Amino acid sequence: MTLYLRGFAGLLLAGLLNTGCVTVETGKQDVNIDEAVTSRVAAGFQYLQQGNPAEARRHFSRAIDLDDDSAIAHNAMGLLYKYEQDPEREEYHYKKALSANRKYSPTLNNYGTLLFSRGEFKDALDKFEKAANDPGYDGRASAWENMGRCYRELGRDEEAQQAFIKAIRLNPRAVVPNLELADLYYSEGNARLAWDYYKQYLQRTNRQTARSLWLGIQLASARGLKDQQSSYELALENLYRRSPEYREWQNWKQAKAEGEQ
Repeated sequence: MTLYLRGFAGLLLAGLLNTGCVTVETGKQDVNIDEAVTSRVAAGFQYLQQGNPAEARRHFSRAIDLDDDSAIAHNAMGLLYKYEQDPEREEYHYKKALSANRKYSPTLNNYGTLLFSRGEFKDALDKFEKAANDPGYDGRASAWENMGRCYRELGRDEEAQQAFIKAIRLNPRAVVPNLELADLYYSEGNARLAWDYYKQYLQRTNRQTARSLWLGIQLASARGLKDQQSSYELALENLYRRSPEYREWQNWKQAKAEGEQ
C-alpha cells in the first residue's frame, strides 16, 4: 500500500525519535511521555507492516492514551485507517494531528493525499506545498511529486513540470516523476526530451504499467524505434489486454492504418 509506506517512511524520517522531553512521575519511576509515545508508534508500525492491524491499533491507541495531543500518534492512527480503507476516521485523526501541530509535515502530506483521492485538488495542493517547503522534512520529494500531480489535475502543466523536476532533484531514485515528465513533454510535442525521461523511468522501475507501456509505444513510434515499439506492444497485449490503454492502442493502430491507405 503505497500511501501507507510513504507515510510510514515520512513519519520516521521527519524525526520520530527527535521528540521533546515531557516527564511525569508515576510513583516508581519517571516516564518520558514523548519517548513512550514514540516507542508505541514504532511498535505499531512494525505490526502494520506485518499485516496485523489489530496489534497496530493497540499500540497506536496506547500512544494516544499517553498523549492525546500528539501529532505523531494521531498521524499513525490516520495511516492505520488508511490501511483499513476507512477515510472518515483517517481524516479525523489527520485533523487531530494538525490541531496538535499544524506544521507537522508527514500529516500534511498524508492528508493531502486523502484530499487528492477525493478530487479536492486545490486543498490537497495547499497541504502538499506546506510539506514540500519544510526544509526539515525528509519526505519533501514525495510532497513535490504530489504537488506535480495536483498541478496536472488543475491544468497547470508548466508548474507540474517544475514540481516533478524538483522531486527528482531531491530524490534522484524517484520513479514516477520521470514518467510524468515523459508524458508532459510528449504532450507538448517534445518527443526527444520525453524519451530521455522515459528511459530514466525504465531504469528505475521493475515492472511497467499499462500507462507506461502505452506511452512507450507512442514515444518509440515518434522516434522511429520499431523494435522498442514492438516490444512494448507485445507487453501491453499480453499483460493488460483489458486496460483502457490497450483499447486506446487498438484505436490508435486502426487510425494509423486508415491514414496510410
